[in-house]
Amino acid sequence: MRSLALALSLALFCAAGIASSACFQMTTVVSVKGDGSGTIDHSLIVTKAALAQLRNFGALGGGRGQKIDLTSEEQARTLAATFGPAVTYVSSTPVDTPLGTGRRSIYAFTDVSQIRISQQPQAPGISIRTSTIDPRRGEITCALTRSPNGNAVLHINLPELNLPTAASDASAGQGLGQQLALIRSMLAGAQVSIVVEPVGQLVATNSPYVEGSRVTLLEANVDQVLGNDAVLARLQAASTPEDTKAALKDVPGLKVALDREVTIEFTPAK
Repeated sequence: MRSLALALSLALFCAAGIASSACFQMTTVVSVKGDGSGTIDHSLIVTKAALAQLRNFGALGGGRGQKIDLTSEEQARTLAATFGPAVTYVSSTPVDTPLGTGRRSIYAFTDVSQIRISQQPQAPGISIRTSTIDPRRGEITCALTRSPNGNAVLHINLPELNLPTAASDASAGQGLGQQLALIRSMLAGAQVSIVVEPVGQLVATNSPYVEGSRVTLLEANVDQVLGNDAVLARLQAASTPEDTKAALKDVPGLKVALDREVTIEFTPAK
């Protein structure tokens, strides 16, 4: 259900302040060294129409719109705290494309066990907490151990959102169908990618999505995923975790690690 958890969280983000299509593209790459330190390369691009609506939303909330600026270095510095207490701002550059406006920022951390990676975009200058789920339960957390041969083993704990299923609550399942229809219309064009890259030689991982030393935890093209009626029907009918995993397997436009814990063993670079 994690892909749906992501979609629902992003839909709430857009519903609260962005009513246009193709609202954002978000990419997060976490690089981890053998001593547990590393960097976070985070990019968020929001369409210009959506950004204007976010500013209006901020103004309505009493902020007069000044704080909603994705090209501001001040905002990039502020976002460091959202990744955890061990994360510090390093540098950033504004991004301006035909699609939209945003910023690519680099952060550093000293202890990977202290970082928190959110599956939903952070809106600078505005706090949107419309989900009934504890936001801390929607974060990706990590731990680092050593194998007997001296390799580093990164343990990545992925969140899970318990959504209604056909077996648990038929009426709630119907409500989920209505939510999915709303999400489909609001998240047209949205794309999300979360990748972990160990600094060194990758030895083994239980994630099925590996390219070189890069391990993908999540890559979603929302148009393809939510436009697949067959997949959505299977998800709504799922009554067990196994049913859910089967429904999400080999879905076009979606790469998602389905294990609650993803492990990455690597030989640290010297």
